[in-house]
Amino acid sequence: MDVIRVYTKEPGKTSTKLPIVMESGATVKDVAEKILKGFSRQIKEIRLTGPSGKFANQKVGLSHKLKDKDIVEFHTR
Repeated sequence: MDVIRVYTKEPGKTSTKLPIVMESGATVKDVAEKILKGFSRQIKEIRLTGPSGKFANQKVGLSHKLKDKDIVEFHTR
């Protein structure tokens, strides 16, 4: 089984040191739901930095597929 490491980041702060380990092919929604059930419904914007993005701080949707060592920043309502 292939796994990826996804780091989270709070707005205005640095990314976490410990990753969230997900199966390869996981989406942003999968990560949000692993953090807290129902969390994906509270998100208004997602910023992504890392290999799966085209540039740093790219806005992505919940269906965006993640790659190893991506950094995801959730902005809630």
